[in-house]
Amino acid sequence: MNILIDFTQIPIQKVGVGVYARETFFELLRDTNNKYCCLVQDDDKDMLNTLKSSKIIFVKSKWFRFFFFRFFLEQFYIPWICYKYKINIVHSLHYSFPLIPLRAKKVVTIHDLTFFIYPKAHTIFKRYYFRFFIRFACRFADEIICVSNSTLNDLNLHIKPIKSKTQVIPLACEQPKVFDLESINNTKAKFGLHRKYLLFIGTLEPRKNIVNLLIAFEKIVKNDSCIDLVIVGKKGWFYNDTLTKVQELNIANRVIFTGFVTTEEKFIILSGAYAFIYPSIYEGFGLPVLESITYKIPTVTSNISSLPEVVGQAAILMNPNNIDSIYNALKEVLYNENTRLILVERCSKQAKKFSWEITAKMTENVYDKYQVVK
Repeated sequence: MNILIDFTQIPIQKVGVGVYARETFFELLRDTNNKYCCLVQDDDKDMLNTLKSSKIIFVKSKWFRFFFFRFFLEQFYIPWICYKYKINIVHSLHYSFPLIPLRAKKVVTIHDLTFFIYPKAHTIFKRYYFRFFIRFACRFADEIICVSNSTLNDLNLHIKPIKSKTQVIPLACEQPKVFDLESINNTKAKFGLHRKYLLFIGTLEPRKNIVNLLIAFEKIVKNDSCIDLVIVGKKGWFYNDTLTKVQELNIANRVIFTGFVTTEEKFIILSGAYAFIYPSIYEGFGLPVLESITYKIPTVTSNISSLPEVVGQAAILMNPNNIDSIYNALKEVLYNENTRLILVERCSKQAKKFSWEITAKMTENVYDKYQVVK
């Protein structure tokens, strides 16, 4: 079959959806039963390297990074590509696909329902635009992939798609890497990682609940002068609230903001963390916590949405809306050596449940439902 994958919605800086796109379809390209045609922005060198064995249709990023031109590409250019290359299946990785009827079967991946559950995390325009397209996708897509049971439950609650069209295909994490001493030392020096540190990875936005984390961490540093909090991630919606809270709590000398980092830098920083904290108030999956347990880092995360599903028994769960709950969980993971050993032991078993090979195979099985009989 000829399968079209639209990568044009994937940003250059790969987090979340971008990691899913890169890793899943790197594995899928091993599939010799189908031919993959990939729409890729011409400035996305990372994705171009990943997809070099497939047929790539370049899209000029100078224009199609802008919403109006992206909408034009999605609604008119993709249907033309489907016709020109006799596409059997078109897979949208990020909620939306052409409104124009297509002969090709349509597959869409739903990563979360933040546009319905946590609308204030988005601009008004994006909120209503993606609400419309998620509803449209659920009505007209032939297959709907959800990244967790939690996301599927949210979808059933808010939209109620036809159950036979939906399936859960979880995300994954690559196997832990061993880094050379020079790379480790260079990364630590670059970001000033000179003490033991608690780590958070994620975009700086209200949904990640970093303000509550900072309040709980301020209680920790009152009694511990040997630990820092490292926050890895790019600035997002309302990020100034986070920066302001650091100043209010007078802990600027104990909190390190790295900004966006490369994939190698991220995993070097993760592998050196004393503990990992992810207090998000809503996730569709929660890739950072899976990465943390894959690297056997004692982890604390929220007891809501998809996060308990991802970590199983391999992390301490807490109430992200309760400062004392976060604080007590941090004390447990930082200072109870027996708890730390138990968590590390459980990490390997839980992490084995996820792999990009499994994710890709399950995705391929979705495509194979529509195998063209020759």
